[in-house]
Amino acid sequence: MKTSIGEKMAQGDSKLRGVVSQVGLERDEDEFRSFNLTLGIKVKTGKKLNLKEGERLIQQMRKDFLGKNIQFEATAIPCPVCGKTFNTEAGMKQHHRIMHKNGAEETKSKKKKPSSKKKKKKPSKKSSKKKS
Repeated sequence: MKTSIGEKMAQGDSKLRGVVSQVGLERDEDEFRSFNLTLGIKVKTGKKLNLKEGERLIQQMRKDFLGKNIQFEATAIPCPVCGKTFNTEAGMKQHHRIMHKNGAEETKSKKKKPSSKKKKKKPSKKSSKKKS
């Protein structure tokens, strides 16, 4: 017998991973002046889904999660070079590629390299004599 996603999470066997794709407010059904925070999460399944697999997962997740209290936590992926944190691994990789082009030898504090260009002296202004 297959174990559902919700049952696996309850047993601590696996965690769902995803990216919050939407944040909003929804009016509370019982109190007109009260609102509830809503989150839309794009779940990472670890593989590409075809339509049939996607529909099966939707049905299973509706059974496992709709109307139930769940607990979730935000994750932060740190840059291995400077420690800056990102919401997604793709964001961290993009940062690493752009900011740390020379690889892991860079450190948190970037030192400015002294420029090898010498400043040219500007000629001093001399008073010009008018010819009469």
